[in-house]
Amino acid sequence: MILLKGDRMKARNWVILALVVIVAILAVYWALSLSAPPAVTPTPKPPEYGGKIYIGYTGPLSGIAGPYGQNVLNGIRFAIEDINNAGGIVIGDKKYELDVIAMDDKYYPPLSVANAVNLSKNGTTVIFCPHAGGILELQKINEKGENKFIVAAYTSSPPAIKTGNKMILLIPPNFEILHVPTMSDYFLLKGMKKAALLPGTHDYGQEWAKTFKDYWTRKGGEIVAEEPINYYVATNYTENVSKVLAAKPEVILLAGPSLPVAGVIKTARALGYTGGFIVSDQAKLDEIMYYLGIEYDFANKKVLKGDISLVEKSIGVTSPCISALVPESSADPYTPFYKYMCENLQKRLGDVPVTWEHVLTYETTFLIAKAIEGAGSTDPEKIMEAMEKKVFLADGYRGIPKYVHSALLRVAPYGTIGVLDMPSSDIVFENGELIVILGITPKFWGQDYMYTDSEGKIVWG
Repeated sequence: MILLKGDRMKARNWVILALVVIVAILAVYWALSLSAPPAVTPTPKPPEYGGKIYIGYTGPLSGIAGPYGQNVLNGIRFAIEDINNAGGIVIGDKKYELDVIAMDDKYYPPLSVANAVNLSKNGTTVIFCPHAGGILELQKINEKGENKFIVAAYTSSPPAIKTGNKMILLIPPNFEILHVPTMSDYFLLKGMKKAALLPGTHDYGQEWAKTFKDYWTRKGGEIVAEEPINYYVATNYTENVSKVLAAKPEVILLAGPSLPVAGVIKTARALGYTGGFIVSDQAKLDEIMYYLGIEYDFANKKVLKGDISLVEKSIGVTSPCISALVPESSADPYTPFYKYMCENLQKRLGDVPVTWEHVLTYETTFLIAKAIEGAGSTDPEKIMEAMEKKVFLADGYRGIPKYVHSALLRVAPYGTIGVLDMPSSDIVFENGELIVILGITPKFWGQDYMYTDSEGKIVWG
């Protein structure tokens, strides 16, 4: 078909008009696109407040053991404050606050049980207890009935791990395979083989004495005297100490809290004793020095005030803050964590020294919170499963740096769950000088158990 000139002009005009319309439409589209607000992503609905999740505490809060129990409780409280300030615990679409209910059991196991029964009836599924006698009694009831609960056990006493209990969280290192061999060997290797025992009459003190006596005599040492003391009642130790000194020991074992142990040391020195002291891990040497009026610059290993001879030839544990201060700490991979803990907690404690009770219960409370979230439940069995298989201390949680310790371990052949895998260290004063023993790991010397992971692989044993 052939278009005439007029027709060609009309066709061209239509084409031009169509192009103009298309350009106009595109211009409008681009203009609208540029001026339109960006697509809005719906804001996630914040979790609703679900209430409080309670952690329980039954332990001494009065009497001579009161300061020890208060240290444990303060570690829990400080952790709860920090967890709540960081947003609390989230389970599903709800956010919960943590809180602690504390009950004084006066270091009396039957009262520990009565307190735990009351706490568990009110929905408390994790209960801290800081003494061996109470812990052993709680393990008789915590897996039974409708109100089951986890025993957060602050004790280093070995019987606590031999019960086969599936809901125990043993927090400090087991003294039987860490401190007893290390402290005993220190003196035995120097030829000091005559030891006397001044342990507490409480379960922990008696167990420490029994274990020490077994190790000491196996290694060729001799026990020349035994004189238990009720550290929670006695305030005058002259008679007990005099009986022991009459046997002329070279080393004396002391197993009890820091305050009364300091009193026994002071009494022994006043009566002329110049030998050594093995101080069980319930007491802390830096606390003992504090009670004896000794101010010591651990960073520079210098006495600032007081009589350092009072703790001459004394070996024991010390606080994490001291571990972070000594020059040897540069070789310890855990030092940054200790420093963080000490800076975080010391400002809340004032003049009271930061102890392992503060740090380890703080740390454990964070683990429990993390496990509750990991389990998505407050059911104690699910929390235990989460602690063993889902969350680990070394992962860190809510702004807290990586934890010092790793996974939850089992105790074979008893089947106990579980034990926290924790390192340790000791210090000793000799000739007025501070000696630091770092990196103490378990030393098995005839035990009928071993530590395994959840699959049965031996970790220590």
